[in-house]
Amino acid sequence: MIPSDVAPAPHDAPSASSEKPVILVIDDSRVIRRAITKILANEFTLVEAENGEAGWQQLAADERVQVVITDVEMPKLDGYALICRIRAADVQHLRDIPVIVITGAQDDQTRERAFACGATDFVIKPIDGVQLLARARAHARLDQTTRKLNETAKSLEEQTAVDPLTELHSRRYFAQRAAQDIAFAKRHGQDLGVIRIDFDNFRNIYKHYGDDACDQMFLWLASLMRANTRAEDTPARIRGGEFAILAPSSDVSEASVVCERLRAAVADAVFEHDGARVPLTVSVGLATLNGDRLDTIEDLLARAEQRLTLAKAAGGNQLGVGYEQEVPAPEEAIIEQPDIETALRMLSNGEGGKLAPYLPELIARVVPLIELCDKQLELDIGVTLQNLRERLGIVK
Repeated sequence: MIPSDVAPAPHDAPSASSEKPVILVIDDSRVIRRAITKILANEFTLVEAENGEAGWQQLAADERVQVVITDVEMPKLDGYALICRIRAADVQHLRDIPVIVITGAQDDQTRERAFACGATDFVIKPIDGVQLLARARAHARLDQTTRKLNETAKSLEEQTAVDPLTELHSRRYFAQRAAQDIAFAKRHGQDLGVIRIDFDNFRNIYKHYGDDACDQMFLWLASLMRANTRAEDTPARIRGGEFAILAPSSDVSEASVVCERLRAAVADAVFEHDGARVPLTVSVGLATLNGDRLDTIEDLLARAEQRLTLAKAAGGNQLGVGYEQEVPAPEEAIIEQPDIETALRMLSNGEGGKLAPYLPELIARVVPLIELCDKQLELDIGVTLQNLRERLGIVK
């Protein structure tokens, strides 16, 4: 039930002089918007929109918004399409903004579809005021931290030609080299490819494993990038967990070979952290100078980013080369909860990226089998199993 009043905890309440974080509430029900406003108004400035299209316009116009709370079923633009549009935005802070979805308690399909589109979190109906307030606080802090980290990273990257962690090229060097390569390609009538690479489900990986594991992931990916690119290519870490490759003298077909080689290398390689195997895949986006008729590296990176987002929304572990390609809509990419046999078959067919929304349920199903093997075969993995149960929230 929605409580009549929810007072913020004293230690979490902002000071009277501080500016309140801004939350955008998108719902076609005025009653729900008012209820959410009543719960959050003490700590946040609430901005409202009555449908997805109006919400998008408000979000794009107001840089102060730190969290989006949205319903799914809405006129003009529903919640799924809104989330996909946000994750495909040209602007970094829009792509990264936390999106909390309002959904029914038993509506697993809605949650799975929204996760595939890029939702960050869920609040179950009927709305629990304490839970909503806690989620809003946490995600507002996350957005604030993400913005500060991006600003700091951008400042540092602009000061060096080499990324200090991965020893790939930095964003500064990448941009400078791109300007030279684009000018050369135009003079000589050649093409040029710009490739964007991101880990699939990176937010969830970061939440589970933390900074050290992610740093090791970046080093691991950098090694694969060096091994699977040509001498004339320029692989770079352009920000945080975002990577890119400049592929001169490459049209769509030739650059796609580089993309697929790297994607397959990541899917086939093994990454381990603390002795445990962590399944990793990447999604890849590709733009080309002649194919997209763009003149600057900023525009080419933005186009590649859009296609990367399409690849993620379609299930991940794949290449996005253009809006004209046959990319299934997010709702079409969602499958029903697979059983173990189906999951194994999909994995062997290279469709592991489509299993991402279902991995917690799948691993929870096989935990009893692993426990039995531990007892019968004396594998001595009890501590590992206990850690696994705790991460999954399984009560023995």
